[in-house]
Amino acid sequence: QKDTLKAMYGSWPWFQALVDLVDMIMAKSEPEIAANYDQQLVAPLDSPETPELMALGDRLRDELSATQDALLDLRNFTKPQQHNDVLLRGLKVRNAYVDPLNVMQAEILKRLRTESFASDEEQKVLEDALKITINGIANGQKNTG
Repeated sequence: QKDTLKAMYGSWPWFQALVDLVDMIMAKSEPEIAANYDQQLVAPLDSPETPELMALGDRLRDELSATQDALLDLRNFTKPQQHNDVLLRGLKVRNAYVDPLNVMQAEILKRLRTESFASDEEQKVLEDALKITINGIANGQKNTG
């Protein structure tokens, strides 16, 4: 099967384009960020579904890793988008700004869910901070996905 896929990748332009696109998506994915959202927002839930939801997140990240490994093998790469220096440089710059916003967003969401506030003003400050993280993450994703 691996030989067939490699032959298809080498001779079918549409299949190569599909694989290359999925590889680009893999380069942009950050399973560590998704795991942090799970730890901050799913794990603390007092629900019988919590273990199942945590297992789902783990399973999705495992599938992502397996898919990435298969794509790297198919393309003979050691990392996603190995020859796309422009994208990799853009992601490196983006992640330096967007990753902390993701961490802050998960923490803010957790606090908004679990804390009782001394005043409406205290809650409004967190809600405003949440809006800022949403806007910042969305803007960071515009050019790099």
